[in-house]
Amino acid sequence: MISLLLTVTFIVLLCLRVPVGMAIGLSVLPPLLLLDRNLAVIPQFMIDGIHSVPLLAVPFFLLAGHLFGAMGLGRRVWAFTAALVGHVRGGLAQVMVMANMIFAGVSGSSLADAAALGVIGVPEMEKQGYRRRFAAAVTLCSSVVAPIIPPSINLILYGILAEVSIGRLFIAGIVPGIVISITLMATVYLLARSGVEPCPVAPRAKWPEVTRLFFGASPVLLVPVLVVAGMGFGVFTPTEVGVVAAVYAVLIGFFFREANLKQFLESLVVSTKSTISIMFIIAVSTVAGWIYTYDGTSQKVAAWLFGLTTDRVLLLLLINLFVLVLGCLLEPIPLLILTAPIVLPIVKEVGMDPVHFGIVMSLNMTIGIITPPMGIGLFVMTSATRVKLDELVRACMPFLVVLIATLILITFVPQLSLWLPNLLMGG
Repeated sequence: MISLLLTVTFIVLLCLRVPVGMAIGLSVLPPLLLLDRNLAVIPQFMIDGIHSVPLLAVPFFLLAGHLFGAMGLGRRVWAFTAALVGHVRGGLAQVMVMANMIFAGVSGSSLADAAALGVIGVPEMEKQGYRRRFAAAVTLCSSVVAPIIPPSINLILYGILAEVSIGRLFIAGIVPGIVISITLMATVYLLARSGVEPCPVAPRAKWPEVTRLFFGASPVLLVPVLVVAGMGFGVFTPTEVGVVAAVYAVLIGFFFREANLKQFLESLVVSTKSTISIMFIIAVSTVAGWIYTYDGTSQKVAAWLFGLTTDRVLLLLLINLFVLVLGCLLEPIPLLILTAPIVLPIVKEVGMDPVHFGIVMSLNMTIGIITPPMGIGLFVMTSATRVKLDELVRACMPFLVVLIATLILITFVPQLSLWLPNLLMGG
């Protein structure tokens, strides 16, 4: 009853359009009063929730992402990928998918990826003859790869909650991230070949031009290498990688003279605001997590699911469906903090590796932001591109179907996630 009271209160507050962090904070009050607990435990739990060394990586990765965006390095990535794959059937839509995969190694956030590349790519695609709704859909759906390819804020938080190596999680996301990008590029190819979408292609760029643009984009291309090499070989901790990435972004910005002091200060302000927002959500979610734990919610959910079926395949499909539905309603970070402690005991019970499940859950939550009718990414993209919601949803549907199929593939083929971390860090 206590967990139900918290959940219902939270849903009601969301329906009243109360911001997520405040909704979680207010929803814990009735259960605590019902338990006759001193409300002074709230700040105590909040402080305990953010008192974690790995969480220090979050503000540094946010700062690095904002700095790379402010320096206009997204344009360098776009130019390089346009020269590399702009001649392939699907043209600039293929470029958008590949650019998102590359930029994912900098931002770690789907919406940040969509914003950084959407400003460049959507107008360019429209100018070349692509329909705006299709350009917006490709931009949004290909940004799903951002929380999978390292660095990833979602995977940092999951690693803390599940008490698993963040380094293993980062490396585990590389192959699934590439698989997601390949399936999206294949979808673009089929849509272009069938004539469903007009996708003009550019002439094949000459290799000297590709090489020149490669060196121009190399500052961004080196970031994922830095993260993987640093953590895969035990040179850096996640926090240290975040610091190195932020310092690297500052040095690159001033070395290439694409950033000035004003842009640097603006990036500090924006990343500070983002950090405060994320840390507040983490802090108040800790209180809600304690209430769920106190009430034995995970055991009750597990008993209910095992009462429905004991088949491993069906249980994993039900868990994916559960997270996907909630992902339409909640932002990824609060969803992760509230649901991971509930479903983790269940996936461990069916023998699923927690590192593998971290990749599955991160992808699932991110698909949720593009899933109608309430996916937050849909509303962000309609606002940014002025495409009607129903048109954007229709344009996203082929990609959404493919992404869900890819989610199922990654769920039931664990080696896609576990092969590389086992190779680099041992099984």
